[in-house]
Amino acid sequence: MADLKVVMSDLTSMAGTFHREAGHYRELHPQVAPPPAGGGDAGLDHAVKEVADLIVALHTGFADRLDDHGDKVTAARDSLRRHDIDVHGLFEDLMAGEG
Repeated sequence: MADLKVVMSDLTSMAGTFHREAGHYRELHPQVAPPPAGGGDAGLDHAVKEVADLIVALHTGFADRLDDHGDKVTAARDSLRRHDIDVHGLFEDLMAGEG
């Protein structure tokens, strides 16, 4: 049982880390997406803006993926906890007539 508590706390810590780092990554947005400088040519300016928008989308997508991983770890931990409770309940039910 002690081993299970260690795993639960590790999973809780991992989920928290994913969510915290996603937040930190999102805070980097101003450094990743400065306003694009004008190049003097409308076509060039448009191309630079499109590339900058793509970088911002990739940055945001990565932060979202980190959050998703945190949610999945939380769900796995909760599922493991529910499974453990079910197994303990099963053993208690089986042993109720003993002793």
